[in-house]
Amino acid sequence: MDNQPSDQELRLALNLPNTVTAVRIVLSITSACLLYKGGSVEFLVAGILIIIAGCTDWLDGFLARRLGQSSVAGAMMDLVADQVLAIPNLILAIAAGLFSRTDNLMPFNPYPYAVIMVASGAAVLVGVSTYLWKRGSRGFELPTPTMVAKIPMFFWIPTLVVAVLGIGPDWLLAGLMYLGIIFTVVAFASYLRKASYVFTD
Repeated sequence: MDNQPSDQELRLALNLPNTVTAVRIVLSITSACLLYKGGSVEFLVAGILIIIAGCTDWLDGFLARRLGQSSVAGAMMDLVADQVLAIPNLILAIAAGLFSRTDNLMPFNPYPYAVIMVASGAAVLVGVSTYLWKRGSRGFELPTPTMVAKIPMFFWIPTLVVAVLGIGPDWLLAGLMYLGIIFTVVAFASYLRKASYVFTD
């Protein structure tokens, strides 16, 4: 994750970290299109693309810190890119029936997982939009994610990969879904506590 921006100017530079983030967005959209199309080959390629896109989530932040190219615009792009990866691919994977194998392991499957994931992602996007709307008159600084808030991505991506590629036993997918729910709720509460001023001030 691209954290601790070095300035608060909304200036998206054409640098390596932001290019990696842009690649994640392209990979995420491509994998979503493949899931929408359906088919075993499409699911295989989509799963591989999700893995690659998930790896870039770590890489762009590492490069930004290492090269001293962190920025508020890059941090916002990173937040949006995470949701572009997580939400559309999750919804399309569910629509394709790729989570149905956990029907006997999660009540009302997959809605408890899907609602928490989508609501969390939507809240992030609303927060980014609210920040953009208010920052001019309030002089807001972009709240960077807490350490706890970074944890859910370590469950979101493996959950998608296991579901899309159909690997592992059913209990593995269910276990990842339950862990995703728990850590997403905890992370959301942690981040909201830090970033609540964006909505209230």
